[in-house]
Amino acid sequence: MNCGQIAISPTKGTDEFRPATYSRSRVVPKERNLSAWTLSRRFHLAPPPAAGTPNEDDRLELAWDGHRLLACRAGDDVRLFSTDFREWTKSFPGITNAIRKLATVRDVVLDGFVCALDEQGHPSFDALRAYVAKPKGGRIVFAVCDVVLKNDADLSPRPLSERMAALTEVLAGARDPLVRSEALEGAADAILESLATMNVRGIVARSLDGNYSAAATCVPTREPIVWERSLSAAPAVTNADKVLFPRDGITKADIAAYYDDVAPLMLAVMRDRPVVCQRWPDGIDDFTWFQHRLPPRAPDYIRSVATDSAPRGKVARDQWRDRRILIETREALGWMVNQAALTYHGWSSRASSLEEPDWVILDLDPGEKTKWGTVIDVALAIRKLLEMLELPSVVKTSGKKGLHVLVPIAPGHNATQTHELALGIASLVARLYPNEVSLDAQDEPRQGRLYLDFLQNFSGKTLVLPYSLRAVDGAPASTPIAWSEVTHSLDPHAFTLRTLRGRLDRVGDLAGPLLCGTVKLGPALAKLKG
Repeated sequence: MNCGQIAISPTKGTDEFRPATYSRSRVVPKERNLSAWTLSRRFHLAPPPAAGTPNEDDRLELAWDGHRLLACRAGDDVRLFSTDFREWTKSFPGITNAIRKLATVRDVVLDGFVCALDEQGHPSFDALRAYVAKPKGGRIVFAVCDVVLKNDADLSPRPLSERMAALTEVLAGARDPLVRSEALEGAADAILESLATMNVRGIVARSLDGNYSAAATCVPTREPIVWERSLSAAPAVTNADKVLFPRDGITKADIAAYYDDVAPLMLAVMRDRPVVCQRWPDGIDDFTWFQHRLPPRAPDYIRSVATDSAPRGKVARDQWRDRRILIETREALGWMVNQAALTYHGWSSRASSLEEPDWVILDLDPGEKTKWGTVIDVALAIRKLLEMLELPSVVKTSGKKGLHVLVPIAPGHNATQTHELALGIASLVARLYPNEVSLDAQDEPRQGRLYLDFLQNFSGKTLVLPYSLRAVDGAPASTPIAWSEVTHSLDPHAFTLRTLRGRLDRVGDLAGPLLCGTVKLGPALAKLKG
């Protein structure tokens, strides 16, 4: 393709450009129980190319203005997946049918971008988003950038030059909407100068000697390229006037406005953290369920992560359901709120480091006989012990009747260490308050005493997140507070949907220390053992 031409023709040529890498085994089974879904789990898309300067001998291609997909075919079974394993097969049946009709291969994995062409014949992400919302009119193409699997041959270790030769064979006789991402002719500077007047994002350079996982370089025409973009429509509040807190007259619209207001603070804690959403579609008097896993029809701006808790050997639909929810954008939070998710519980660790918690948890759960003054006294005792161990702490209301004390810690710890610290602190406090504190959650041994829960310091355990609402009268929120506020006059129900904004304007975000823990637990654990 000449650098001055963007027109697309058959057999020629993106939320992202990600050269895929073949994961784990390099051997592709020959048995015919192979499926497109299993192929999609053997290959995954690598990070997007970094900005930089191409080498003189690199292959240069367009940075396609579309959505990156992995197209997998096993016999007649063809499916399309994006980077988070979200399936797009039904959204683009023309692409699926064209790949199924390829006469040169039986099994194949293709890496490319689905694009919608505007009136000038140029790829347009806005046009693609409009097509996904209302699949009518417009021309859809699948710009194929690479081939990873061809029949029984795993091509991922082979150099790009060999994979491009294989791609020519795979796409021989291919029909629209399959196009090939052609190489651009000329030097990078000259190509960029030519593209500067066109509606394209830039160029991507790949080494002809590089394997499928080799890093790529991106040179944008203007501003840096944003690879992660959503094809889903922005969330809207439906049934906005529906009352979910009947004794307070708080509607779904009120709840959506609250979460939109506190979104920057909540998202800072939620980002990259698996969450469990507590949903109440018929109001707080009729609890429905805990949403642990990604809903099948969730928009693509809600990410997900697979955890070790997912069952093994299940069929594809079960594996999809066992992907845990990640809420990282205002749109994602807004969509979940519209599903009547009122309360948000988060893991102690991030998806990128699931075995490394961010904090230690001590949950003060009052019993039937517990006086509020006891809760305060125990919280202050915990703080005193933490200070003696030279550990920082953040205290927040649970949003109901208790308090949470969190110790933000540096990266690199494991659940065994956090559990050991929590157990040590809880045991000391129980010795200080034997008649008021129980370390047993069971009703009979607890005998109405305050339960000091130290057992939430294991992988997969969750805690209600800062600023999350609770489904009780008054719409209270779990609110970080200063230790100076932890007195017998503290009213844990004073922080609500209607009052929190005023409080934030006065005191700011007191959850900030949870995001930047630097303390190491080794010295404190040694002191506890002593």
